[in-house]
Amino acid sequence: MKWFEDFFPLGPDAASPGHPFAAGEEQASPAGKIAWLLFCAASLQMMFLQPSIVLLPGERTNLFSTLLAALSLAATVWAAKKGAFIRNRGELGLCLLLTALVLLSGFLSAVPRTNTLRGVALLAPALGGFWGARILLDTPARQRAFLLLSLVMLTAFVLIGLVSWGVTGEITTAMDPKYHSLATKVMLLWFAPLALLWGRLPQKILGVILIALSYLLLLLTQLRSAMAIPLLLGGVAVFYGGLRLKYFLLILLALSAILVYFIRHLPPERTGLQYEPAYYRAEYLMFSWHIAARHPLLGIGLLTPREKFLQDYAIKYPYVTREKFRHSLQSIIVADNMFLTFMVGVGFPFLALYSFSLIKLLAGLVRSFGASPSLGFIPPLALLLPLTAGILTFFAYDLLLHPQVCWFFHLLLGMIPRNVGKIQSSRFQVPS
Repeated sequence: MKWFEDFFPLGPDAASPGHPFAAGEEQASPAGKIAWLLFCAASLQMMFLQPSIVLLPGERTNLFSTLLAALSLAATVWAAKKGAFIRNRGELGLCLLLTALVLLSGFLSAVPRTNTLRGVALLAPALGGFWGARILLDTPARQRAFLLLSLVMLTAFVLIGLVSWGVTGEITTAMDPKYHSLATKVMLLWFAPLALLWGRLPQKILGVILIALSYLLLLLTQLRSAMAIPLLLGGVAVFYGGLRLKYFLLILLALSAILVYFIRHLPPERTGLQYEPAYYRAEYLMFSWHIAARHPLLGIGLLTPREKFLQDYAIKYPYVTREKFRHSLQSIIVADNMFLTFMVGVGFPFLALYSFSLIKLLAGLVRSFGASPSLGFIPPLALLLPLTAGILTFFAYDLLLHPQVCWFFHLLLGMIPRNVGKIQSSRFQVPS
């Protein structure tokens, strides 16, 4: 299959001086090999959550995935040459500052052990994924290798899920205990089949088939967000010239019919203004400000119980009682909105710095549309669409608290080109 070999050449490629996989090196250094293997091993474990080992009985935080991410980060730092971090001193400074804020928030909270562990479970996959991509995927050859791994992982993940549903009537939760994180993980891995759409005809067909099968898996989760977000991504693709309008309208018509059918057949308890996710998210908008205004600098900790803050708080949402909202707080705790959770749990400075970092990275990604192809192997739109899907889900779920989602989201952020050359066009060309 020559088209396959041509698309995934794994040999050495040009890289920046001092890089562990620099051009001219027939083989990577021992440190580079170890870092690469740990990075791939961590990605595989985050994808399938197997093996899953309880490191601290009674602790809900996924510490095994956190440990793998931390080991991958340590190996990446070990393999990197001095210039790698000097070139990224601004990003490095922001990462150190964000790390300090999370750890301080955990140490000084009412439940320091739980909040610190959950903070580490946020930091390790975020930093490990981001810097792993920055350092280890710094060449087109390594991006091709990771693209191939991602295609294999996504294909296996989708097939296992579909076979599980066909045999048992349910998607196995062995690969992910929550459908929300499972669906988001699939959408983040869409960067791989999306990248195929810029290849030859067999690659385009493979990419379309894989996206279609994975969307079928999303439909089987029966999550409204998993069904609706791809429609929004299609609109983004049209705006940036990555999808022709006529094709988008056809897709929109078909998927809208599916979405309407699904919503019309939802059980009554899953609809209406008194449905728990509806009243909880609505009330938490005001309740989160109530808490954050009293703890603006470091927050109260990511998993500190919130019930005590109800004492001097008046319920605003007309379709929920205080006791009902209190009961939901005991089981859900966080805001079901990643940005509100950051504001309440870690404070306004962290939220502002993290949001600034996201905006800056995404702005750089958009500027790379139409720039020199030497900036990277993955088409910019293939990164922008999954990242957009991730951000949209963060407005409805606290998914960065799940190491597997946090790892892949920040890994994609790390693949955004650092230095954008002269822009040739404001829009990325439609794959021909």
